[in-house]
Amino acid sequence: MSYLSRPRFNFGGVAYCNPSTANNNDFANIFDVDTLEFAPIMSVMDGFEVSEPPGQQTFSYQGAASASDCRTWLMGLMTAMPPVEGQASGQQAHWNYYGDHATRLDNTAVSSIEASPGVVVPPTDPLNGATVSLIGTPSVMQFQDPVIVDLDPYALITSQVFSYGIQVTGKDASGAAVTLISASPTSRAYSYYINVFKNLDPNAIGFQMVSAMFCLGVENGDGLQINTDVNSPALADLAAAAAKGAGLQMRFCFYDAIYKISPEDLHAQFASGQYTPNPYIGLNLGTIGVLQPGELLSAPPGRKLTVQSMIPYQLTEPPCGGTGSGKAALGITPVNLDLNAELVTLDCVSTFSECNVKTNTKYDFGPMTLDLVNSDGSRITLGDIPYDQTTYQTYSGLVEIPLSSHPQLEEIKAAADTSALAIYSVTGNQDVLVESAGLDIETDTRAVYFDAEVLQNWDDPSEQPAPGTAQVTITAFQQGQPVQAETQVNLEYWMCDKSQINPSKPMVNVAERYFTVAGATELAPTIYPNPNSGGPPTISVITDQVTIPAEANGTLTLNLTALRPGTSVIRFTDPSIGQVTPNFAWDNCNYACIRILPFDDYRAVSDEQVGQWPYIYANFFNYFALLYPVMSKVIPWGPADAPDNPNIVKQFAANMVTFTDPKYWNSTIYMPITREMPAGKRALLLRWCAQQGA
Repeated sequence: MSYLSRPRFNFGGVAYCNPSTANNNDFANIFDVDTLEFAPIMSVMDGFEVSEPPGQQTFSYQGAASASDCRTWLMGLMTAMPPVEGQASGQQAHWNYYGDHATRLDNTAVSSIEASPGVVVPPTDPLNGATVSLIGTPSVMQFQDPVIVDLDPYALITSQVFSYGIQVTGKDASGAAVTLISASPTSRAYSYYINVFKNLDPNAIGFQMVSAMFCLGVENGDGLQINTDVNSPALADLAAAAAKGAGLQMRFCFYDAIYKISPEDLHAQFASGQYTPNPYIGLNLGTIGVLQPGELLSAPPGRKLTVQSMIPYQLTEPPCGGTGSGKAALGITPVNLDLNAELVTLDCVSTFSECNVKTNTKYDFGPMTLDLVNSDGSRITLGDIPYDQTTYQTYSGLVEIPLSSHPQLEEIKAAADTSALAIYSVTGNQDVLVESAGLDIETDTRAVYFDAEVLQNWDDPSEQPAPGTAQVTITAFQQGQPVQAETQVNLEYWMCDKSQINPSKPMVNVAERYFTVAGATELAPTIYPNPNSGGPPTISVITDQVTIPAEANGTLTLNLTALRPGTSVIRFTDPSIGQVTPNFAWDNCNYACIRILPFDDYRAVSDEQVGQWPYIYANFFNYFALLYPVMSKVIPWGPADAPDNPNIVKQFAANMVTFTDPKYWNSTIYMPITREMPAGKRALLLRWCAQQGA
């Protein structure tokens, strides 16, 4: 089953992540993600004081005329009040105003090869130590890396990575560089299993304590080339398996990531005219294996251990980076129980915590076992789970437990389909992570954009807009296999709490629907504990239900129709089991993220007005210049204290027409990178570009 089965190879290296952060609305309320409009009064979060520019807790935004002053304010500096020793300051634009969204696997090399049974891979195999990278769409553009984009920049759970291909490069017998694997096009990758307990070190800041897992796939075809001309048993093994399968799947994890420039130093660089990016840089671990027919490209495969119980920890220094105590949850863990191969494989890449941000030492929770728990409470211990740092880094979190010599093998085979897998803490005498009895409802369309209203012909002023539509295809799995019986799935409507300006905004109920789902039956609202502090003890979540037919192999396409613009999340739940409350990071949930862009209609504006630079700047360029200023290093569209040369901007008109073309939407060269340009805005841009001869 995909990378959870052999053959596969594992890799590790540096994670580079460079998103622009002004739109996060974490430290200052800057814009409205639903309407794509700047806040008339921008303000910093409670408990912080703006020290640069001094005394400016708020900024009164007056439109494009105030763009330069706004940019200066966004590059300011704020401090926690009262001052707290060790408390980081920040910019109103957060930690990376000049990010270009590039995301890479840097200095990443193969750490281990796990071949098919009977295949011997010598240490001299060219795949050993080979370089692994994700690449962007080939282009003459300056930006050629894969890119990371949050569908909802307010939220924690909506990250996605656009890439073009996987490249694995090694050396041939003569020592010359040679391409070992070239795989394209890659599917989009989405963040899964965000573990906020990944590092327990009290010195961890920012995302150092957080990890996220991503998956992407490449189907068999002309774009998937595995080099079997070099003397590599490992590549021959992988090529043979991929030919019998459906392609390749890559799973990778980002963790221990932190920006390298302090807020004070970054502010000083901005003030001196050095508009510097401040990427998060951390570690990556990953695996490439064989995608099997019927498996989703971008969703983690296997049985999922999703029911978390808190487990206590006590830090001592050393080996930990500090002292303290608390409770943590283990991260969600996919498992493949292969009874034919008599082998169980766990993906622990996000499961167990580290406790030192300098050494990445694993915290010792004591012995852990993987158990098969029967409905009557009896259990069979399948084996011990090694989670030491060396094993973790060498095998990218994958753990194999052989069952062929297990004394209860026949009992395991008899009980496998009716029992739950669980990670058991010997020290704590408790199950700390258990497989849910419910459905695992996955999708390859985990992030969806569409327009609130659409027109067939933007040149016809008499045409009436129609509601925008989109599709989300879901597949329901039971113990890693698509369900074969008629199945009900509940749809719950949530959103990120946009009323809070802080880095810990929870998901809350949608008060009014953003879209409808064709054929769905409206149910009574689902009642959950309120994730917000204060307020009523419960919230009421709008809930619908759909039915997957018995003959559909567990798959159903949801047809969405827009009601209003905005960002939200549609959660998929199993009505046959008890209600499961989402945790903060939503790693115990199945969902898709939906962004409906506003309808911007400029058809009544004359061509003469569109052609005037102040108008096109105010109604188009200014938005991107303020929120995503890195492009001003390439296209000098201002504001006034940034590069500002309308005559040169006009020379980019043909490029703008090309790179905003929807046919490039899934590529890494599409502009804007954030995918938040409504069709009406593009129609306005095209009119202006046409006047420049493009």
